[in-house]
Amino acid sequence: MAIDYLLGVSCEPQRSLGAERLVALHRTRILARAALARMRDDGEDRPPSEIAVQMTTHRPAGEPSARGVTLQDLLDEAAPLDDLAPHCAGCPAGLGGGEFACHRRIRYPIPEDAEAWLMARLPARLECTAGALLARGLHEFGWDGAPAAKLRGSGTTFFESRAPYGVRWKSEDGVLEVSSDQVFQMMFMVGHLAPTHSMMVALFCGVIPHDISLHDLKDQAGRRRALDAADLPPEPDPAIEQLAAFLRTLAIAARHELQVFIDG
Repeated sequence: MAIDYLLGVSCEPQRSLGAERLVALHRTRILARAALARMRDDGEDRPPSEIAVQMTTHRPAGEPSARGVTLQDLLDEAAPLDDLAPHCAGCPAGLGGGEFACHRRIRYPIPEDAEAWLMARLPARLECTAGALLARGLHEFGWDGAPAAKLRGSGTTFFESRAPYGVRWKSEDGVLEVSSDQVFQMMFMVGHLAPTHSMMVALFCGVIPHDISLHDLKDQAGRRRALDAADLPPEPDPAIEQLAAFLRTLAIAARHELQVFIDG
């Protein structure tokens, strides 16, 4: 189980397959190849056509469904990707990372240390551009964290921690608190992300410096300079790196004015 997301690039693979089908096919190929690699490591030498597996689809809002297939069935389903993969070498968004790097996954459950890492990236004070805009966004858009809290309350399928992390700020206007449920909501539970929304989340999480001037953020040239410089170093922890990769994608989406499609 995972959150799938796709950077909406104007490229031949996405034009030919559409965003939803590309994600479905690439997800199938990832799962089939990973399962085959694990079995080979365990000494399984049968061909993929003789290895039966249960393919389970699980959605947060629905009952899981399973089907019996072979690994070869799954590889055959994903075969339409093969002819399109060479186009990825000239990705219009400049994405590295191999074939179909526009599609990535964040696996469930999200570990507690990854959740703590994400919250530590929020501004240390409200008296900066990121803090002021975050406070305004929480008020204007009503990000109360309820959708994420509902998933968290159902057990540890989606979040390792049974309680959200929180950050509290004191200001002249009083105390403001934000929970990781609210942050996950604004990242994954507001539908597909427009470039402006992606830029704001990248700012809140420090991919763009928290103290950037509001003038630079509003000015086209200043915003371009900030987005061109926006990046995060690789994280050694694979689970944290999945969240870091998502934040990098948000900065790229804002830089190129692209949408990010979310399939959680």
